Amino acid sequence: MGLLVAVFVVQMESSIISTAVLDITNHLGGYEMSSWLFTAYLVTYCGLQMVWAKISDIVGRKPAVLASLFIFTLFSGLCGASHSLTQLIHFRWAQGIGGCGVFALVQLLFFELVPPQKWPAYISLVTGFIALSVIAGPLLGGAITLHGSWRWIFLLNAPVGALTILSLYAVFPRRLWNEPAANIAGRTSQQTLSLQSLRRVDACGSLLLLGSCVLSATGLQQAATGDQWNSPAVLGLLVCTAPLIALFFIWQWYVTTRQSIIEPVFPWRFCQSRIRVGMIINTYLVGTILSVCVVQIPQRFSTVYGLSPFVAATKLLSFGVFVPAGSSLAAGLMGKLRIPPCWVVLGGAILQITGLVLLSEMSDWRTINSSQYGFQILAGTGVGFVNAALTLLVPYAMEKRDLATGTSAVSQFRVLGGLIGISIVTSVSTPYVRGRLLSILSPQTALQVLERTESLGMLDEETKQRARKVFMEGFTVQLRVLIGFAVAQIPATLLMWTNKIAEPGAMKK
Repeated sequence: MGLLVAVFVVQMESSIISTAVLDITNHLGGYEMSSWLFTAYLVTYCGLQMVWAKISDIVGRKPAVLASLFIFTLFSGLCGASHSLTQLIHFRWAQGIGGCGVFALVQLLFFELVPPQKWPAYISLVTGFIALSVIAGPLLGGAITLHGSWRWIFLLNAPVGALTILSLYAVFPRRLWNEPAANIAGRTSQQTLSLQSLRRVDACGSLLLLGSCVLSATGLQQAATGDQWNSPAVLGLLVCTAPLIALFFIWQWYVTTRQSIIEPVFPWRFCQSRIRVGMIINTYLVGTILSVCVVQIPQRFSTVYGLSPFVAATKLLSFGVFVPAGSSLAAGLMGKLRIPPCWVVLGGAILQITGLVLLSEMSDWRTINSSQYGFQILAGTGVGFVNAALTLLVPYAMEKRDLATGTSAVSQFRVLGGLIGISIVTSVSTPYVRGRLLSILSPQTALQVLERTESLGMLDEETKQRARKVFMEGFTVQLRVLIGFAVAQIPATLLMWTNKIAEPGAMKK
């Protein structure tokens, strides 16, 4: 329960502000920079998961979990005390460092705490909790902003985090018998262990990975806030990302194949198996769809239809509830009916494509068409199918020595998909919205609406309706981009295709 509460809180932080963004920016200003509230957290949340996994191999699971949860709790309190949007964004970066450690390690620990025959049931529980937290976030965020200050979105993490730290400190074993740190500690002295630990950390690979995430996300965010694509702030950063990615893979190949004492954060072995490569690509793609839908759906209902944050969050339920429901159904299909995971992933991709295509056809900005809830159910169920199947495949497709790194790699690329996905859709839709608003509003009024969307209420009825139509078109553009990500899951699934049922060692080649 302590682990589930911890992962629930840190994952919820990625979505809880989706319904509070307008309230935060109306108070602090800077609506055009609002996507940074998500991106700042997600950059470090996804950029360091494999690093935390490797640290836990070295120092032990318990110290790593407690340290990451402490960092998350501390900076959550500082986020709640922020006095400017820039300050809040910086604290979100630090908050994500702790959150990513919790997220990566909890999934790994369930593989080590329960026997293999119970993995489908427990992974269904964990993925269900993670999906539930994503959906509970907008609801809780909307309720808090409706009845109080947005600051409590962050401040409430402090007592919850502190109590969880105390409970895990009291009940979690000092060492798990099957964790790498236990075996190392039994063979070496503490001093020798400390020296070896420092030498084994892949600092270079970690910095290259984090740097590529930061540069790519920053470049796309600059495009979303108004910079031209060929400007140094956009094109320059994106161009600099390519050599960092290349250097990252070259370095991982070197430290993996040269028998270096350094333990790579992304072993080259992952790139030598088509199944593992297909898994990682699919994880990235489904992470994009999940994160963008969770952020976009409440914002669409709030901006286009003028609903309150809490009511807008309830419109996400038809998507959100069926993500964990889809995960549970997928676990049953693979566990009891023995359906190969690849068939489940393929079915999930088809459901996502169908749901997103139908959602993109919804263009009425005056009234809410109830059929879109059914389309959200299709997309949410598809996301749940793919998430559960890919998570369950990890201990079967990865070697035992790569269990920690493989688990964190899958979760990291899922979050990375959300990070880059949000940056991509906003970099495409925000300039689209800005350009069309300038055609119906004066530059000053358009800037005011983009800075604080509550300014829509000050427009006359005809102009307000035209502006809302523009925002609706912007969200439609985002959905069409998402359709491309969903379609890309088909070839990625074919790349990892096997009709074998998930059995230990059956799919390692």
